[in-house]
Amino acid sequence: MVKKIVETWKVDDSKPVIVEKYDKVAVKNGIDDLLRKTITTKYNVTETFKTRDTRLLICFIACLFSGFGCLYDFLHPFPESKLVLAICSLSYFTITGLLYVWEWFVEKGTFFEGTLNGNTVKLSSYIPRYSGDYTISGEGVVDGTNSEVKYTKCISTWLDDSGKILPEIIEKDTDFLYQSLFKVKGQ
Repeated sequence: MVKKIVETWKVDDSKPVIVEKYDKVAVKNGIDDLLRKTITTKYNVTETFKTRDTRLLICFIACLFSGFGCLYDFLHPFPESKLVLAICSLSYFTITGLLYVWEWFVEKGTFFEGTLNGNTVKLSSYIPRYSGDYTISGEGVVDGTNSEVKYTKCISTWLDDSGKILPEIIEKDTDFLYQSLFKVKGQ
């Protein structure tokens, strides 16, 4: 579902990614996007969308309960639809709570999941409040062996003075991530 949408997006490589350098969310998203783009194009890692599709499914189920409640209330006005509205409302808010739990404990800031020759990789990032440190975490499974890498850098290492994200530095960090997560056995 998400894969079809993402495949239709075209990134213009001739235009640099420029963000407002004081907006940490925009900087984080820009760095995440360039990391994702670099790992998929340079190393041919195929992006998977399992966690995003699961999040969309949870949202869809919540919307079904909400829509059914509205439709039932339209067809059978309020006093008659009181029980159905109560059940649909409680179900909607319960499923929305489940969505928050999913985002906090399963996704954990994941911005990329991919596979390469049956091996998997998962990248997530985080910028703490009132801090300029960008923390990236990577988890990989290569031939049944788990590997993890986590490092923190100041976001200014990836930006110039005008707010342009520097792709050559992103590429070096992607090389480090790839080498750390897809280590060849015996090295």
